[in-house]
Amino acid sequence: MRYSVQYSEDVHVPAELQPGVFELLLDISDILETIPSSSAFWIGADNGVSELNLGGWQFQYRIEHLERRILVVGARQLGSQARSS
Repeated sequence: MRYSVQYSEDVHVPAELQPGVFELLLDISDILETIPSSSAFWIGADNGVSELNLGGWQFQYRIEHLERRILVVGARQLGSQARSS
């Protein structure tokens, strides 16, 4: 079962970047499916925030393994002030 991709309520993703961000996170989801639940990877992944850079923006996301969800928790335009965090 593929991970869902969701955005925190306070995160603004520019409309023109939404499809690209969504597709990249779904690709990450596909890779996550191949990692065994017993892997040490999940210790770090379940307790950390990862980043994705796209179109001059940086997106922060959490992998919630037990909930099978990727949650975007922040977005900011690179080279300027944070839009959300």
